[in-house]
Amino acid sequence: MRIYVDGMFFRLSGIGRCYENVLSALLATKDVSKVFTVVPNGRREEFTRQFRSDKLEARFVDFAHLSFGDFFRKAVVIRAFSPKPHILFFPNFNIPFLLKGNIVSTVNDLIPISKYSDYSALQRAGFRFLVGRALRVSTRTVCISEFGRRQVMDTFDVPESRLPVIYPWVPEVFAGAGRGVERPVEGDYLLFVGNRYVYKNMKGLIGAMKLLAPESPTLRAVIVGSPTRSPDDVDAADADPILKGRVVQFRRASDEQLTGLYAHARAFVFPSFIEGFGIPPLEALAYGVPVVCSDIPVIREVCGDAVRYADPLDPGSIAEQIRAALTEVEENRVFAEKGRERVRRFSRERSLRQYLDLFRSLGGK
Repeated sequence: MRIYVDGMFFRLSGIGRCYENVLSALLATKDVSKVFTVVPNGRREEFTRQFRSDKLEARFVDFAHLSFGDFFRKAVVIRAFSPKPHILFFPNFNIPFLLKGNIVSTVNDLIPISKYSDYSALQRAGFRFLVGRALRVSTRTVCISEFGRRQVMDTFDVPESRLPVIYPWVPEVFAGAGRGVERPVEGDYLLFVGNRYVYKNMKGLIGAMKLLAPESPTLRAVIVGSPTRSPDDVDAADADPILKGRVVQFRRASDEQLTGLYAHARAFVFPSFIEGFGIPPLEALAYGVPVVCSDIPVIREVCGDAVRYADPLDPGSIAEQIRAALTEVEENRVFAEKGRERVRRFSRERSLRQYLDLFRSLGGK
């Protein structure tokens, strides 16, 4: 089987992580004889350092994701691959115009057209058009949660039969993790991982930190992820006399730094208003770290009863659950055991088998 896997989001957000996971798995699968990919040239060094395989053919382009080149010039690059791929797989909806074939796209979420988005009316219209087009030209469109599939069905009137659900999985670097790794930050800290979009609710996390400050004077918040605007709520915390010096930013973190941050965190906090799936809480659960999440449907679907839930609209609720995570030792042991069981549900083998079954069912040889 020959498969094209679109790499325009390599090292960008959860889509990039999904791409890395799928590409790694396909390269290790005997059924797959050739894997083609297109990656932005700015990521060439990182890509070639991470991926090396005789069955991989990568091409590097001078345009970025969701650019004019991504939607028009990339079709020419893909058509030049020889022999031609049986399946064209896109971990997002950025399918080039004038590209035909057996296309499998992905709708990771509909957050940009939700009430939690800060997109303009024009941006919302553009997003809706591109997702709708991807749904029309794709043989199948993967959704990464049942919650996401219901959203797509309700918004675009697509039948369930065309929307398989395949969950992301916890990368192997986090699976079965222990605490014998280097500590990137000294002292006690809460951890958040994710790009700092408005819907990630950094305001709620910072508000909870302010409430906890008097009783936990040495506790810090470590924020791993790039801001989407500057200054944002995290930057503003540095100017707050209550929190000055107590918010540590990692705008980018290597896998080694990230595993160390997970391993030594007192608690992981994920206060989003909405998500498409939510891999970071599972990564934290792999370390046995107490997790506090927003009480929203998709996190209930993913994390079950392995985490503590808080009202994302109420910093007091977030602070209360963080306080419990920091103090309830016996309860944390119960959560840790449930967390390990939960992580095992999202295995690389299970998701890869679903992808391969999907590709075979669509004519992959």
